[in-house]
Amino acid sequence: MKALLTAAILAIGFASSAHAFDRQTTDALQMCHDYLWEVPAYAELPNAAISVFPGIFDDQSIVVFWNVYWDEPTTRAAGNCTIIDGALEGVEDYLAQE
Repeated sequence: MKALLTAAILAIGFASSAHAFDRQTTDALQMCHDYLWEVPAYAELPNAAISVFPGIFDDQSIVVFWNVYWDEPTTRAAGNCTIIDGALEGVEDYLAQE
């Protein structure tokens, strides 16, 4: 029974670390989040209003998808940030497009 319990704990630990983001992805997520927090329309919102998650990536670039969802004031937005070689190269707001 102890061996089974130990194996289960180790499996959970390995599974958790397998889902962790690498440094490049983590930095890209942070860069996009920080940029959005400085957009005047979102600057006064709490941290929980802005969500970022990794999307498409290759060796040089990462596309980070984002959304802003908050009530009081009601704020809804979504888009993506493109990070190339560690620099924010573009931000797209899907709701601002015509």
